[in-house]
Amino acid sequence: MKINFWLVAVVLSMITTYNIAAFAQSPTNTIAPSNNAQEIEKTNNIKKLFELTGVKNLSRQILTQLLNNVKSDYPQVPQKFWDKFAVEFKSDDLVNEIIPIYNKYFTNEEIKQLITFYQTPLGQKTITVIPQIYQESYEIGKRYGRAAAQRALKKLEAEGYIRPSK
Repeated sequence: MKINFWLVAVVLSMITTYNIAAFAQSPTNTIAPSNNAQEIEKTNNIKKLFELTGVKNLSRQILTQLLNNVKSDYPQVPQKFWDKFAVEFKSDDLVNEIIPIYNKYFTNEEIKQLITFYQTPLGQKTITVIPQIYQESYEIGKRYGRAAAQRALKKLEAEGYIRPSK
């Protein structure tokens, strides 16, 4: 059983929390803006926020790191396969999937406030240190996830749900 696929879901979810960790709140805007111009403005502001905070680059880095982790579990697979497979990871697609989440949880005014925050010295520092924080957190999460999965497998074996691994 490969454990890295559990990590994929966890780390990708971290991308969506990257910009809002300090501002987490319950949904405040579950209804789309009332007219198309407002919706377009809000979407453009979300994209501006993503550009300002480097979400696209961060998502590309995380996807590359995840692919490298999966590769290490399958050393028999040639690099050519991984190179072709990596082309399927499009950070723009991932970013476009995240936009509706921001649209759901933030009003346009809140998005503008986040943009303003990330243009401050503290906001810029946050942008700078978040990748290192997530890298260190990722490593801890990877160790924790593997240990938890191993404990779960041992319990499943002990209770007869799966056969002991060799």
